[in-house]
Amino acid sequence: MSRAIHEPAGFSFVLLYGPSGVGKTTLIRQLEHRAGVVREPTFPGFIGGPRHPHPFAPVPLLLLETRPPDGATFNRAEYYQIALKQLGEYPYDPSWEQKKGRGKDGKFNDSAELRQIYEAALQRRGVRTIILDEAQHLLKLASGVKMIDQLDWLKSMTNTTGALHILTGTYELLPLRNLNGQAARRGLEIHFPRYQFQHEPDQQTFQRTLLTLLQQIPLKVEIKPLVDQWSYFYERSIGCIGILKDWLVRALAASLATGQSELLLERIQECSLPIAQCESMALEAAAGEQELHYTASRQQHLWALLGMKLDQDVIREPVQPIPVEAVQPQPVEPTPHQQKSRVGEQQPVRLEVGELQEKRSTENCPFSGTIVDLQSAQIRATGVEKLQCPACGAARKATIRGDSVIYPPHPPLRISRANKGPLWIRQGTTWTKR
Repeated sequence: MSRAIHEPAGFSFVLLYGPSGVGKTTLIRQLEHRAGVVREPTFPGFIGGPRHPHPFAPVPLLLLETRPPDGATFNRAEYYQIALKQLGEYPYDPSWEQKKGRGKDGKFNDSAELRQIYEAALQRRGVRTIILDEAQHLLKLASGVKMIDQLDWLKSMTNTTGALHILTGTYELLPLRNLNGQAARRGLEIHFPRYQFQHEPDQQTFQRTLLTLLQQIPLKVEIKPLVDQWSYFYERSIGCIGILKDWLVRALAASLATGQSELLLERIQECSLPIAQCESMALEAAAGEQELHYTASRQQHLWALLGMKLDQDVIREPVQPIPVEAVQPQPVEPTPHQQKSRVGEQQPVRLEVGELQEKRSTENCPFSGTIVDLQSAQIRATGVEKLQCPACGAARKATIRGDSVIYPPHPPLRISRANKGPLWIRQGTTWTKR
């Protein structure tokens, strides 16, 4: 993702998705830290947020939480107001409330004035990256509105402001992946998976992470017996470190509230999520992972679309590098006695006339007279006698001599055109009837 932020290379948005509690928010905080965003301290009754003290201070990264709409649809005007407030700008006019549409033209409650002010603020503050956390709320749309409209909206703002949009959320973002070819080209997908129990490197990493978290607890902890039961911790966290961390924080708070000086396994078990909740989260995660699984059938479909043959090995001939002399333009030295021609006057050239023209018309295609890898019985059984030349695309009636099928001599086809009717075509080394 850091590479995409540094150089989008044509991407308008990034989709970062994964199961709930896998650590997406922690990753976002790391990106904020690298961008130099300072956050207000957190204390009871106040949630810390980014601090932009000066109205003209540069803001390279803007983090917004896409809140769920109060109504049935996502409200873009409210999104603009929250973003402007996050930037430290508060342009608000009560008359905008009266301009919000309520019919077909205002199903987003959009405001052209707010959007213009918002885009101008992004350019003025030098915002290069906009992270929309919990972006699945963008999909709360009214009936008749397409999801591609939301991506077109973000792409339009990216084109106007140059800011890359990063959409983070759960597997509910998966429908945004391949809405059309344009969206597939402009979007970068990043999967943030959970640790897989059947994958041995993931097992080792999960155990090391559990050990690290236990070492941070400011109480007496018997670490080795707890780490030995890492499979239990994996079961109740479904392999997501965010769920594991919150679980241990609850156990620590419960121990401190009761005056205990040691974190016991019994207290940890009391604070674990019920099996029913873990099962629900595991089902959702497994469904998303299954949808992302790239099966062999999809690859076969792609090869079929590209006209690539699957039952034969692809011949890969080594490509010779082009000499440097052929790439670099050669300087042209002017001839001392060269005269400039007048406008509209043809340069002296040698024209080809007479016998050369007649000779060219009698030249045959290189495939002329070639014995085709077909049996005369196949021609008679199908009743299709026309063959398409693999060299020039011309369609000619086959010449049959005994069991041999010969492509007749013919001049090369100068202008390509579609061949109508049934005929035999060659795909690789095999002739098939079309």
